[in-house]
Amino acid sequence: MTENKKNEGEKKKGIDLVVRSAIDRLVSAEQDAAAMASAGAVPAAAGRRTKTAAASTAEPVRQQSRKPRQRKPKAAESKETAGSPVVAPTEVVAPEAKTVAAAKTQPPAGKKRGRPKKNATAATSMASAAVQPARAVSRKANVRAYSGKPADEQLPTQSFHSNFLALHHDAAPSKPHAAAAASKKGDREYKLKIIPLGGLGEVGKNMTLIQYADDIIVVDGGVSFPENDMFGVDLVIPDYSYLIENKDKVRAFFLTHGHEDHIGAMPYILNDIQAPVYSAPLTLGLLRGKLNEHRINADLRQVAPREEVTAGLFRVEFVRLTHSIPDTMGLAVTTPVGVILLISDFKMDLSPIDGKQMDFGRISALGEKGVLLLMSDSTNAEREGFTGSERSVGANLERIFFNAPGRIIVTTFASHVHRVQQVMQAAFKAGRKVAVCGRGMQNMTAIAAAMGYLEVPDKTLVDIERIQDMPADQTVILTTGSQGEMMAGLTRMAAGEHKQVQIREGDTVVISATPIPGNDRMVSRTVDNLFRRGAYVYYERAQHIHVSGHASQEELKLLLNLAKPRYFMPIHGEHHMLQKHAMLAQQVGMAAENTIVMENGQVLELARRSYRATRSVESGRVFVDGLGVGDVGATVLRERRQLSEGGVIVVSMTYSHERGRGRSPVPKLVAGPDILTRGFIFEKEYEHIIGEMKEKVVALSTPERLADSNINDLRNQIRSQLSKFVIERTGRRPVIMVAVSVM
Repeated sequence: MTENKKNEGEKKKGIDLVVRSAIDRLVSAEQDAAAMASAGAVPAAAGRRTKTAAASTAEPVRQQSRKPRQRKPKAAESKETAGSPVVAPTEVVAPEAKTVAAAKTQPPAGKKRGRPKKNATAATSMASAAVQPARAVSRKANVRAYSGKPADEQLPTQSFHSNFLALHHDAAPSKPHAAAAASKKGDREYKLKIIPLGGLGEVGKNMTLIQYADDIIVVDGGVSFPENDMFGVDLVIPDYSYLIENKDKVRAFFLTHGHEDHIGAMPYILNDIQAPVYSAPLTLGLLRGKLNEHRINADLRQVAPREEVTAGLFRVEFVRLTHSIPDTMGLAVTTPVGVILLISDFKMDLSPIDGKQMDFGRISALGEKGVLLLMSDSTNAEREGFTGSERSVGANLERIFFNAPGRIIVTTFASHVHRVQQVMQAAFKAGRKVAVCGRGMQNMTAIAAAMGYLEVPDKTLVDIERIQDMPADQTVILTTGSQGEMMAGLTRMAAGEHKQVQIREGDTVVISATPIPGNDRMVSRTVDNLFRRGAYVYYERAQHIHVSGHASQEELKLLLNLAKPRYFMPIHGEHHMLQKHAMLAQQVGMAAENTIVMENGQVLELARRSYRATRSVESGRVFVDGLGVGDVGATVLRERRQLSEGGVIVVSMTYSHERGRGRSPVPKLVAGPDILTRGFIFEKEYEHIIGEMKEKVVALSTPERLADSNINDLRNQIRSQLSKFVIERTGRRPVIMVAVSVM
């Protein structure tokens, strides 16, 4: 062992001598080249100096003990000349970035063995390099040049480096001056922005913007259902004011699937912003029906899974997912910074109704290449285990259909095509006819059947008008109203207000859905009304008549392991769901600082190895009431709430100007005051209160207050005095309106 070590030491000394000799020869060659250039032997390019000549004039020639020169990385040059860039306080830098940057500044391990070149050859090559123009380099050389950049300017993986450079860096990048590079670095960083306008901290109205420089793409544009205190509101859509302000930058819309909370707002958005809309056939078919109702023309472009679309600087690939509606797809967005993988609503159903499984292979391949940011559905982040397969519902529906003694009324989401398919199959096997009730359900079944997504057995569908003439044990009514909506079919049946279907003793009602958060009270009221009318209702989760279309905890963990993202941002859920999803990501090994929980309107800016959460853009809720969009605000809702709680009192009276003894006319009441109430009290039983209010109005209507210049003051006095009187006598706070007219 000692002898071997001695031999290795001698070999190493010999190698060092060879290396030093080669270095000495190169140094002398550089000196000769500099001398020749200064003597005019080799003409220098106009306005330029060779690197060797500049170095020889700036530094004295070193002796034989000179160490090998090491090439400084760009980050070091920038630091020496222009100073290190200032980092924002909210900036978060990944821990591994520091490790990579430190590794790049280490000296090289050594030089390859080989015979050193002769002095003359070296001098000739150095001199010719000074006058020859830069040549285009190969793709491998390009990758090497790009890999020499600082850590925060590199892409996540080397495989993605080569793809990106092949598209955008065909020639060798020229090396800028150190100060110029430092100034441009701050401009390059954080140009990629993720701006959620809906879907965070809430369930519904999903909408996300991805922006790089002057290019914006929009993912989804959905609605949410109005809450109980939103009186008269039909729909709630995202506030897309930021999109309107930047509509010239919008390159395309991308829709993940056809549920209302993802496409419901598109008719309103496309009315203001024109750009191509890309999605799957069924999603575009449903959207086309909405656009026809609003009389809007749009550029709809059909795509398929694994197809790629270029929109500005973005390259968007579609990835097949499984959900409760066919043609659900995620998006892999290739940006100049990295890959953004957006997985919308999904679950990992290994035996889907249509046989089209989630594309695990493509997601895994993207993860191996490198995913900068994963954005994933959080609806079931608090539910343990796995979500059941949709096929498990079909067997339970068949059992109910065979055993029910009378009519069967089934309600589910109108867009749940797979569930509707299983209802059709169960009815066919049980020898029952199906009548579709409700506008939304009728539109969905017609579109899905016409496009081949819904297979209706022969002679199974009948018109709803014929249902009364058919035997009860041979009929199934498929209707809307699974969320207890006020005007939906099942809700009106339960209240006895439906024109075509009345709930009878012995009917069986199947509510094949779970309430969306916030709709629990309305669904419970509908179930109560159905039981009161003698129907038996299947509505509990334990009865296995519904499975969720969203992934549970174990599926969310599996997706994180497949995608392997550098950063993770949970989407689509209330705030506690987002926080729980972030905790799941940390359980599978993600660093806490790499999980990002955002709010609607907040801007996430991404670099290749860092991010920061900056300012917020305008966001919120826009209320759709009839044909009006955005004309109902907080003030109108507050007045409607007050009207619903206390009712309204309307005071009306008329006055005229009569001439007195003098020349100037005197105002005088000629009609009224008349007092009308709605939603306040029953006037016939409380006539004495109405009479007292009239007396107070007459007492306030003095000639001085009836003067034209004092009418507004009179209205305020009547409103104030009556409000105090009503609160003292009834404890209520109605809306008081005063109308004073002149004759």
